[in-house]
Amino acid sequence: KVVLTGEGSDEIFAGYSRYGLFLRQWRAATLWGRFPSLFRRAAKGLAEGAVVSPDLRRKLGHTFVAREATVESLYLDNFLGAFDQRQLAALGVEGPSYSAFQRHWARHPGAPALQRLLYADQKTYLVELLMKQDQMSMACSIESRVPLLDHTLVEFASRVPGNLKLHSGKGKLLFKRVVEDLLPHEIVWGPKKGFPTPLRAWLCNPARLGAVSTALLDKDGLLASFLDLDAVAALLDAHAGGRQDATDRLWRLLNLQLWGSLFITGGREAARYGHSTL
Repeated sequence: KVVLTGEGSDEIFAGYSRYGLFLRQWRAATLWGRFPSLFRRAAKGLAEGAVVSPDLRRKLGHTFVAREATVESLYLDNFLGAFDQRQLAALGVEGPSYSAFQRHWARHPGAPALQRLLYADQKTYLVELLMKQDQMSMACSIESRVPLLDHTLVEFASRVPGNLKLHSGKGKLLFKRVVEDLLPHEIVWGPKKGFPTPLRAWLCNPARLGAVSTALLDKDGLLASFLDLDAVAALLDAHAGGRQDATDRLWRLLNLQLWGSLFITGGREAARYGHSTL
């Protein structure tokens, strides 16, 4: 069996909302840098402090006010990683390596920021997506094809000006206009839908959070071999107390711990983690 998939359209036609969000923050950060450093530090401290609500603190944490004016902080840490370098250091590990992305981002320093982002994502992020898609489809004896990544279309898309791909916060603009006569309006112009899971609601449940805590703090688990479990416990406590929204970080740590249980330690800890509760 053969199926056609849409992989690649977001990376060549700027379909992800993070592109527009980054560009706005990137421009604002340039203006923000003109303010006195004392004022900027005070604003950052206020944005990260207990004076603001947890929800507002989370939102401000994604802006130029709380982040460095670099592509690593405003884009990679902000949208593609659950942990930034400071948070990883707190867990006792070295910061993430961005060398692959940085190499592609730096290849065309004179190009518009959007074009550089798309190119770097095509060379890094998209590669991972295609690998996962191939593994999942082949596991089900299905051949998946990616017609939107035909090299002639990709080469054409690379020459299309950024304002025809992303305009007023709307991504894949040119692509949508090409197909709007072929598909219903609500499909073409409706909001982008990913594959969301109610992680935040799950990790607000005390029983489930307790099971997560048991799994993450297991001294015989994979995490204990390279993370500071006291720092993990502090992260759990901050999340449970509402001082931080650590949903994404806890979810990734849990996945890594369960993966280690299944494939590294032979599942010896699995029974203690309460999979039915998780």
